[in-house]
Amino acid sequence: MIPMRITLIWICLLARLAFYAAMLPLWEGVDEWAHFAVVQSVERRGEWLASRDRPIPRNIEASLRIVPIPWELRHFDPPSVTHDAYWQLPESERRRRTEALGAIPREWALEDGSGVFSNYEAQQPPLYYWLVAPLVWLIPSRSLAIQVLAVRCLSALVASMAVPLVYRIGRGLFEGEGMALGGAAVIAVMPGFAGIAARVGNDALAAPVYAALLLAGLVLWRRPSLRVACQTALALTLGLLTKAYFLTAVPAVVWLLWRRGYLRAALIPLFLAGWWYVLSAVTGGSLLTSGTMTGLSFSPAAVLGNVPSVPWFRAVDAALFSHIYCGGWSWLTVRSWIYHVFYFVLAAAAIGLWRWLLKPGILWVLAVYLSFWAGELWHAALMFAARGVPASMGYYLYGVVAAEVPLCVAGLSTWLRRWAGPLGAAMFALLDLATMHLLALPYYAGAIRHQADGVVHFARFSAMVRPHSPALVALWICYLLATLAVVPLAAKK
Repeated sequence: MIPMRITLIWICLLARLAFYAAMLPLWEGVDEWAHFAVVQSVERRGEWLASRDRPIPRNIEASLRIVPIPWELRHFDPPSVTHDAYWQLPESERRRRTEALGAIPREWALEDGSGVFSNYEAQQPPLYYWLVAPLVWLIPSRSLAIQVLAVRCLSALVASMAVPLVYRIGRGLFEGEGMALGGAAVIAVMPGFAGIAARVGNDALAAPVYAALLLAGLVLWRRPSLRVACQTALALTLGLLTKAYFLTAVPAVVWLLWRRGYLRAALIPLFLAGWWYVLSAVTGGSLLTSGTMTGLSFSPAAVLGNVPSVPWFRAVDAALFSHIYCGGWSWLTVRSWIYHVFYFVLAAAAIGLWRWLLKPGILWVLAVYLSFWAGELWHAALMFAARGVPASMGYYLYGVVAAEVPLCVAGLSTWLRRWAGPLGAAMFALLDLATMHLLALPYYAGAIRHQADGVVHFARFSAMVRPHSPALVALWICYLLATLAVVPLAAKK
């Protein structure tokens, strides 16, 4: 049975994600158009494993020429325009583009584009695309925007399952349910988690699968059995077929299976997921040594040889910066001091975690989390070798949020006791409300723009923009009420 409070927190998250899915403009989610191109290749073309070298479908390419595109894509040639430039167009041109989007022929989904845009997200494992493609098949006659919205909603529903799973992880780690409630509440109001959950992208599936892996491993740690060992191995298999960063969990899982005497269960992911990695290596090079979106490849020895020259402080800072908040693919950010407040809280949690290190199961969760961070740092070293930029994608960390948040709540409880979870939820709820109303909504409505240095400043309260369509207004009201309700739900009486 799921307790009433967790059910309410889950409902609040779903209300928030529904608004995010409807509010985000088309393709504003990170790599969203490329992910949807793979979904469409599976659904419309019957390609179970889409080709990464094939052009994206013609309808998606046409939409990129019509709708306002994220700031990250500002290098695209005209007639593509960013949100900043879109609102400088005459109203008649904006209206023409809106009509042109709805008039894109359905048949173009079966045709290749010009080849300007490649299907680069086809390098990803296929499970997420297999999962959501049937939904697109069910609404083939709808517009491209409606199809994307439907997939966003399904992704949000899948991602939301992380909340009850994190609650179960918390109950397995800590006595009582106060800290478990607090951890679930923090995830429910994280703006970064909502951003990756309510878009077309496989991170939405990775988050609950990682949570299931952690939960199964926690049960195996406490009550070893062959059945639970197989469940743990199966969760790893699903993860490896969802996102390549599950490779970072392999050492921790193998260690756990070995410690509990069920190492043979490791054969399950080897045979059920290993085929894809072998195929990927044969057809497109190693995911571990190819610079994403660079077209460059490096041997592991070359990357390791470059490790001493990487400015690691900047690399960690960049990862945390984009993890705490970076609004969509237009990279909306807040003042640096706000990030530093969160850095301080994270440092306090890390220091306070010493009190829990001997708690059964904590070492398992910590091993998975630190292994994931090792993967982040490897990616930063790879990006530094490829581009000279010591950075990794901090939003990847939302895949392993089921480990991160319970660990942080545990560490903070050393100093704050039962208020650790409510404080974390309150901080993220405030960040979410501020960024939504002073950054995201004004930016997508054209009230504010990027400055010369690429920064978008908070809008004035007088320039705050609220959604105008009746359906979006209703979703906005539910979003507001849900966000405000999560914090008191996190406080255990």
